[in-house]
Amino acid sequence: MSGTPPKKMRFELTADVGGVLLKVPYPVAGSITVKVDGKAIDYTPWDEALGRHGPLTKTKGCGENRFVGIENYLEFYITPGCMVYIEPKDAVMTKVRMDWSLAAFYADGGTTRFVDRLAASLGIDAYRIKTVAVYEGSVIVEFYVEVDDDDSETSSDDQQAVIMDQLVNGIEGNLFDFGAPVLGF
Repeated sequence: MSGTPPKKMRFELTADVGGVLLKVPYPVAGSITVKVDGKAIDYTPWDEALGRHGPLTKTKGCGENRFVGIENYLEFYITPGCMVYIEPKDAVMTKVRMDWSLAAFYADGGTTRFVDRLAASLGIDAYRIKTVAVYEGSVIVEFYVEVDDDDSETSSDDQQAVIMDQLVNGIEGNLFDFGAPVLGF
């Protein structure tokens, strides 16, 4: 693409055999969902050594995907006869910097423990929090918090505002226990 990717995209591989790994650069950060047959496909598992979601294995079928936050690109695998949809997901994107080493962060449970602590502090389900990147600079965790699609009474914009207020007030008020002091967010 020569410019900013469209918000919604559809891909289909017209072939008899094989598969293709595609890489779509995103010049701006955002929360992206990959769907196959109307079902959202989760990113590949987190790789502590890489500090990001693991590389695609091309063994999990059509729609296997990962988003690499620091470099801002989406990779996904598509097979013949499969339709892949990419669309934005309403979420609050942010990052937190903590006074920790990467070794200590991962020894204390890494991204799983981070998400569990944050979910408990926000009073939401952990599946709504997605880690995008973890890297040094003390320890910086980039993540997003998805809006609740099941909440038909509250608009997406209102949910995002509530999440943002909770994050700002909780971190500024030192109400969240991330396992280490917060240096910035």
